[in-house]
Amino acid sequence: MPKDRKCIVPECDNPVHAKGYCRKHYGQIWRKGRIYSDEEKARSGEIGEDADRIRSLERELRRAEMMYKNVIGMEGRLKWRKEIDEVKKEMQRLGLTPKEDAGVEQ
Repeated sequence: MPKDRKCIVPECDNPVHAKGYCRKHYGQIWRKGRIYSDEEKARSGEIGEDADRIRSLERELRRAEMMYKNVIGMEGRLKWRKEIDEVKKEMQRLGLTPKEDAGVEQ
């Protein structure tokens, strides 16, 4: 396959990677089964980043709450209490309401 071939997608000048598509478009077909438009990509990127951030914060909160419950000693508990408060503040800043954990006193 000559290296100077271009992607078969209109208005794409990237070199061919596989099956006539560049890496970007071949990856879209491989992942989603189709090539999506710039509008769809922008929308999914915005939603995806927010969703990833939300999942990450929820995971951090669960971990901090678990560590708070299981750690021994006042110094360790203070550290994890501070972490819980910081994560909750970030969630509130993003407009989320963190679920209260019954095992962690305020």
